[in-house]
Amino acid sequence: MTGNRILDELPPSGQRSLQKLLASLSLGSEVLTPGERNTHVLFPTTALCSLIVELESGDKAESATVGSDGFVGVPVVLGASLSDVRGVVEVAGEAYRLPVKTVLDLCRENDAFRRALFGYSAFRLHLATRTLACNSFHSILQRMARWLLFLQDRVGRSDFRLTHERLSAMLAATRPRVSQAAARLKGDG
Repeated sequence: MTGNRILDELPPSGQRSLQKLLASLSLGSEVLTPGERNTHVLFPTTALCSLIVELESGDKAESATVGSDGFVGVPVVLGASLSDVRGVVEVAGEAYRLPVKTVLDLCRENDAFRRALFGYSAFRLHLATRTLACNSFHSILQRMARWLLFLQDRVGRSDFRLTHERLSAMLAATRPRVSQAAARLKGDG
C-alpha cells in the first residue's frame, strides 16, 4: 500500500515501482504556480495541500484541500496543461511526485487507476460546488469548524500548525474574523 487512495488502485508491482518518487514536502512550500505548466502530479500520503485561487485584487480563497484521498493535478487528467491555482503545503509530510507522462501512461494501462482518477476529479467538482454554497450561506464559525474537521480527516490527526493568516486565506475571511471564530471554537472545547 502506498498510503494514497488513488495510487493504491495500482497493482502491487506498479506501487513498488513508484517508491523512488516519494518526496518530502515542507510546510508552506509551493507545489503549483498559477500560469505555469504542470510537469508533475502529486499524490499526498501524509502531507496536505491547499489549492488557492488568487484574484487580481490580491484576495485569496482556497478552492480545494488535498490529502491522501486524492491528488494535486486534476486539470492534467482532464487535459489542461497550465495551472490556474497556487498549490501550497498546509501540513508537512510526504507525497508521490509523478511526471505527467507517467500518470497518463498509468491511466491508459490500468482501468482501476483511471476510474479512481476520474472519480476523484468528479468528487472535487462536486465538493467545489458544495464549498461555494457553504461559503455563501454559512457563518465563519461553521466554515472554520467544517474546514478543521475536513483537515483532521485528511491527515488523520488533530495536531497541526496553522496561522490565523493561513486560515483567513483558506476561509476567504479577514484575519480578525478568523481570530474571533478560533477563540469561540476553543472556548466551546
